[in-house]
Amino acid sequence: MNIIDIHTHAFADGIAPKAIEALEKSSGTKALLDGTISDLLRSMKKAEVAFSVIQPVATKPSQVRAINTWASRIAGNGLLPFATLYPGQSDWEEEIEQIRRAGFLGVKLHPDYQNFDPDDKALFPMYDRLQAENLIVLYHAGDDISFPPPGRATPKRLLNIVEHFPDLRIIAAHLGGFEMWDAVEEYLVGEDLYLDTCYTFGHLEIKRIVRIMERHGFDRILFGTDSPWKDQREEIQNILRLDIPDEAKRGILGGNARNLLHLRKW
Repeated sequence: MNIIDIHTHAFADGIAPKAIEALEKSSGTKALLDGTISDLLRSMKKAEVAFSVIQPVATKPSQVRAINTWASRIAGNGLLPFATLYPGQSDWEEEIEQIRRAGFLGVKLHPDYQNFDPDDKALFPMYDRLQAENLIVLYHAGDDISFPPPGRATPKRLLNIVEHFPDLRIIAAHLGGFEMWDAVEEYLVGEDLYLDTCYTFGHLEIKRIVRIMERHGFDRILFGTDSPWKDQREEIQNILRLDIPDEAKRGILGGNARNLLHLRKW
Protein backbone atom coordinates (compact mmCIF):
# COMPACT_ATOMS: atom_id res chain seq x y z
CA MET A 1 0.00 0.00 0.00
CA ASN A 2 1.40 3.41 -0.99
CA ILE A 3 0.50 5.82 1.79
CA ILE A 4 0.08 9.56 1.26
CA ASP A 5 0.01 11.93 4.23
CA ILE A 6 -1.80 14.98 2.85
CA HIS A 7 -1.09 17.25 5.83
CA THR A 8 2.38 17.62 7.33
CA HIS A 9 4.58 20.51 8.43
CA ALA A 10 8.31 21.14 8.24
CA PHE A 11 10.60 24.14 8.19
CA ALA A 12 13.97 25.16 6.84
CA ASP A 13 16.75 23.90 9.12
CA GLY A 14 17.73 27.42 10.17
CA ILE A 15 14.30 28.31 11.52
CA ALA A 16 12.93 24.92 12.60
CA PRO A 17 14.08 25.12 16.27
CA LYS A 18 12.57 28.57 16.84
CA ALA A 19 9.39 27.71 14.91
CA ILE A 20 8.78 24.53 16.89
CA GLU A 21 9.54 26.26 20.19
CA ALA A 22 7.07 29.05 19.41
CA LEU A 23 4.36 26.64 18.29
CA GLU A 24 4.82 24.42 21.33
CA LYS A 25 4.45 27.47 23.57
CA SER A 26 1.35 28.85 21.84
CA SER A 27 -0.40 25.48 21.61
CA GLY A 28 0.71 23.92 24.88
CA THR A 29 1.55 20.79 22.88
CA LYS A 30 4.86 18.97 22.50
CA ALA A 31 6.02 18.27 18.96
CA LEU A 32 7.01 14.66 18.20
CA LEU A 33 9.61 15.69 15.58
CA ASP A 34 12.08 18.56 15.46
CA GLY A 35 10.42 20.25 12.48
CA THR A 36 13.20 19.56 9.97
CA ILE A 37 12.88 17.84 6.62
CA SER A 38 15.37 15.17 7.70
CA ASP A 39 13.30 14.24 10.74
CA LEU A 40 10.13 14.07 8.64
CA LEU A 41 11.90 11.76 6.20
CA ARG A 42 12.94 9.50 9.08
CA SER A 43 9.33 9.40 10.25
CA MET A 44 8.16 8.55 6.74
CA LYS A 45 10.62 5.68 6.48
CA LYS A 46 9.59 4.31 9.86
CA ALA A 47 5.88 4.53 9.01
CA GLU A 48 6.29 3.45 5.36
CA VAL A 49 4.72 6.65 4.05
CA ALA A 50 5.37 7.10 0.33
CA PHE A 51 4.54 10.82 0.09
CA SER A 52 4.20 13.60 2.64
CA VAL A 53 2.47 16.77 1.46
CA ILE A 54 3.99 19.70 3.34
CA GLN A 55 1.56 22.51 4.12
CA PRO A 56 3.44 25.79 4.73
CA VAL A 57 1.83 28.90 6.17
CA ALA A 58 3.07 32.47 5.71
CA THR A 59 2.06 34.65 8.65
CA LYS A 60 2.77 37.88 6.74
CA PRO A 61 2.97 38.78 3.05
CA SER A 62 6.73 39.33 3.07
CA GLN A 63 7.28 35.64 3.89
CA VAL A 64 5.38 34.23 0.92
CA ARG A 65 8.03 34.28 -1.81
CA ALA A 66 10.81 32.97 0.43
CA ILE A 67 8.66 30.10 1.73
CA ASN A 68 7.55 29.12 -1.76
CA THR A 69 11.14 29.22 -3.04
CA TRP A 70 12.19 26.92 -0.21
CA ALA A 71 9.22 24.62 -0.78
CA SER A 72 10.07 24.31 -4.45
CA ARG A 73 13.66 23.40 -3.64
CA ILE A 74 12.84 20.61 -1.18
CA ALA A 75 10.30 18.87 -3.44
CA GLY A 76 11.16 15.27 -4.29
CA ASN A 77 12.29 12.18 -2.40
CA GLY A 78 8.71 11.61 -1.27
CA LEU A 79 8.14 15.26 -0.30
CA LEU A 80 5.36 17.04 -2.14
CA PRO A 81 5.00 20.59 -0.81
CA PHE A 82 2.05 22.86 -1.41
CA ALA A 83 2.69 26.58 -1.74
CA THR A 84 1.56 29.38 0.56
CA LEU A 85 -0.39 32.54 -0.17
CA TYR A 86 -1.29 35.36 2.18
CA PRO A 87 -4.89 36.42 1.50
CA GLY A 88 -4.94 40.13 0.86
CA GLN A 89 -1.33 40.41 -0.30
CA SER A 90 -1.14 43.01 -3.05
CA ASP A 91 0.75 40.83 -5.52
CA TRP A 92 -1.38 37.68 -5.24
CA GLU A 93 -1.88 37.45 -9.01
CA GLU A 94 1.85 37.44 -9.65
CA GLU A 95 2.39 34.92 -6.86
CA ILE A 96 -0.21 32.52 -8.25
CA GLU A 97 1.52 32.74 -11.62
CA GLN A 98 4.82 31.87 -9.91
CA ILE A 99 3.13 29.01 -8.08
CA ARG A 100 1.76 27.66 -11.35
CA ARG A 101 5.10 27.93 -13.11
CA ALA A 102 6.89 26.19 -10.25
CA GLY A 103 4.55 23.20 -10.62
CA PHE A 104 2.89 23.30 -7.21
CA LEU A 105 -0.34 21.32 -6.97
CA GLY A 106 -2.03 23.44 -4.33
CA VAL A 107 -1.85 26.07 -1.60
CA LYS A 108 -2.44 26.02 2.15
CA LEU A 109 -4.51 28.75 3.80
CA HIS A 110 -4.92 29.24 7.55
CA PRO A 111 -7.58 31.83 8.44
CA ASP A 112 -6.47 32.21 12.06
CA TYR A 113 -2.74 32.61 11.47
CA GLN A 114 -3.41 34.74 8.39
CA ASN A 115 -6.18 36.84 9.92
CA PHE A 116 -8.98 36.47 7.37
CA ASP A 117 -12.49 35.08 7.02
CA PRO A 118 -12.41 32.41 4.31
CA ASP A 119 -15.66 33.54 2.65
CA ASP A 120 -14.76 37.25 2.57
CA LYS A 121 -15.94 38.39 -0.87
CA ALA A 122 -12.78 40.47 -1.25
CA LEU A 123 -10.98 37.14 -1.71
CA PHE A 124 -13.28 35.86 -4.45
CA PRO A 125 -11.05 37.09 -7.32
CA MET A 126 -8.17 35.11 -5.79
CA TYR A 127 -10.33 32.00 -5.50
CA ASP A 128 -11.50 32.45 -9.06
CA ARG A 129 -7.89 32.48 -10.23
CA LEU A 130 -6.98 29.46 -8.12
CA GLN A 131 -9.96 27.65 -9.59
CA ALA A 132 -8.96 28.60 -13.14
CA GLU A 133 -5.43 27.30 -12.52
CA ASN A 134 -6.84 24.04 -11.10
CA LEU A 135 -4.90 24.50 -7.86
CA ILE A 136 -6.07 22.66 -4.76
CA VAL A 137 -6.78 24.74 -1.64
CA LEU A 138 -6.29 23.15 1.77
CA TYR A 139 -7.85 25.16 4.59
CA HIS A 140 -7.19 24.79 8.24
CA ALA A 141 -10.77 24.22 9.40
CA GLY A 142 -12.35 24.75 12.80
CA ASP A 143 -10.66 25.87 15.99
CA ASP A 144 -6.88 25.99 16.38
CA ILE A 145 -5.34 25.10 19.73
CA SER A 146 -2.98 28.07 19.47
CA PHE A 147 -5.88 30.54 19.36
CA PRO A 148 -8.91 31.14 21.59
CA PRO A 149 -12.14 29.81 20.04
CA PRO A 150 -14.05 30.25 17.88
CA GLY A 151 -11.84 29.69 14.85
CA ARG A 152 -12.48 31.72 11.73
CA ALA A 153 -12.71 28.78 9.31
CA THR A 154 -16.16 27.57 10.27
CA PRO A 155 -17.93 24.85 8.28
CA LYS A 156 -20.63 27.32 7.23
CA ARG A 157 -18.05 29.74 5.83
CA LEU A 158 -16.34 26.92 3.96
CA LEU A 159 -19.69 25.87 2.51
CA ASN A 160 -20.09 29.40 1.11
CA ILE A 161 -16.85 28.91 -0.83
CA VAL A 162 -17.93 25.48 -2.09
CA GLU A 163 -21.20 26.96 -3.36
CA HIS A 164 -19.59 29.99 -5.04
CA PHE A 165 -16.69 28.06 -6.61
CA PRO A 166 -17.98 24.63 -7.64
CA ASP A 167 -14.82 23.76 -9.58
CA LEU A 168 -12.38 24.77 -6.85
CA ARG A 169 -10.84 21.65 -5.33
CA ILE A 170 -11.04 22.14 -1.58
CA ILE A 171 -9.66 20.15 1.33
CA ALA A 172 -11.03 21.02 4.78
CA ALA A 173 -8.56 19.86 7.41
CA HIS A 174 -9.41 18.21 10.72
CA LEU A 175 -12.37 16.29 9.29
CA GLY A 176 -13.99 19.54 8.23
CA GLY A 177 -13.58 21.58 11.41
CA PHE A 178 -11.66 20.90 14.60
CA GLU A 179 -14.04 20.97 17.58
CA MET A 180 -16.83 22.12 15.23
CA TRP A 181 -18.02 18.68 14.20
CA ASP A 182 -21.69 19.39 14.86
CA ALA A 183 -21.46 22.12 12.24
CA VAL A 184 -19.45 19.82 9.95
CA GLU A 185 -22.34 17.37 9.94
CA GLU A 186 -24.82 20.17 9.38
CA TYR A 187 -23.05 22.07 6.61
CA LEU A 188 -20.24 20.08 4.98
CA VAL A 189 -21.00 16.37 5.08
CA GLY A 190 -22.00 15.24 1.61
CA GLU A 191 -20.81 18.44 -0.09
CA ASP A 192 -18.29 18.48 -2.93
CA LEU A 193 -15.02 18.82 -1.04
CA TYR A 194 -12.46 16.62 0.66
CA LEU A 195 -11.97 16.22 4.41
CA ASP A 196 -8.64 15.18 5.91
CA THR A 197 -8.18 13.19 9.10
CA CYS A 198 -5.36 15.16 10.71
CA TYR A 199 -5.48 15.83 14.44
CA THR A 200 -8.81 14.05 14.76
CA PHE A 201 -8.04 10.75 16.51
CA GLY A 202 -7.95 11.26 20.24
CA HIS A 203 -10.12 14.37 19.94
CA LEU A 204 -13.33 12.89 18.50
CA GLU A 205 -14.99 9.61 19.35
CA ILE A 206 -14.30 6.82 16.86
CA LYS A 207 -17.97 6.12 16.17
CA ARG A 208 -18.47 9.70 15.09
CA ILE A 209 -15.34 9.69 12.92
CA VAL A 210 -16.72 6.67 11.09
CA ARG A 211 -20.17 8.25 10.81
CA ILE A 212 -18.79 11.42 9.24
CA MET A 213 -16.66 9.37 6.84
CA GLU A 214 -19.58 7.17 5.81
CA ARG A 215 -21.99 10.05 5.31
CA HIS A 216 -19.49 12.18 3.45
CA GLY A 217 -18.25 9.31 1.29
CA PHE A 218 -15.07 7.33 1.89
CA ASP A 219 -13.74 8.43 -1.51
CA ARG A 220 -13.53 12.04 -0.28
CA ILE A 221 -11.59 11.36 2.92
CA LEU A 222 -7.82 11.92 2.93
CA PHE A 223 -5.26 10.64 5.41
CA GLY A 224 -3.42 13.44 7.22
CA THR A 225 -1.43 13.55 10.44
CA ASP A 226 -0.44 17.16 11.17
CA SER A 227 3.09 15.82 11.73
CA PRO A 228 5.12 16.80 13.77
CA TRP A 229 2.15 17.05 16.14
CA LYS A 230 1.00 13.47 15.58
CA ASP A 231 2.95 10.28 14.88
CA GLN A 232 2.58 9.04 11.30
CA ARG A 233 2.84 5.36 12.16
CA GLU A 234 0.28 5.59 14.95
CA GLU A 235 -2.13 7.58 12.78
CA ILE A 236 -1.92 4.90 10.08
CA GLN A 237 -2.83 2.30 12.69
CA ASN A 238 -5.79 4.45 13.72
CA ILE A 239 -7.14 4.20 10.17
CA LEU A 240 -6.44 0.47 9.92
CA ARG A 241 -8.32 -0.18 13.18
CA LEU A 242 -11.51 1.48 11.93
CA ASP A 243 -14.50 -0.78 11.34
CA ILE A 244 -14.86 0.19 7.70
CA PRO A 245 -14.28 -1.77 4.47
CA ASP A 246 -10.66 -2.53 3.53
CA GLU A 247 -11.22 -0.81 0.21
CA ALA A 248 -12.19 2.37 2.05
CA LYS A 249 -9.03 2.16 4.18
CA ARG A 250 -6.86 1.84 1.08
CA GLY A 251 -8.56 4.85 -0.46
CA ILE A 252 -8.19 6.98 2.65
CA LEU A 253 -4.55 6.04 3.18
CA GLY A 254 -3.48 6.81 -0.36
CA GLY A 255 -5.79 6.07 -3.27
CA ASN A 256 -8.01 9.11 -2.84
CA ALA A 257 -5.05 11.49 -2.57
CA ARG A 258 -3.39 9.83 -5.56
CA ASN A 259 -6.47 10.59 -7.65
CA LEU A 260 -6.81 14.15 -6.34
CA LEU A 261 -3.13 14.93 -6.91
CA HIS A 262 -3.06 13.11 -10.27
CA LEU A 263 0.01 11.13 -9.27
CA ARG A 264 0.83 8.88 -12.21
CA LYS A 265 4.03 7.35 -10.84
CA TRP A 266 2.73 4.88 -8.30
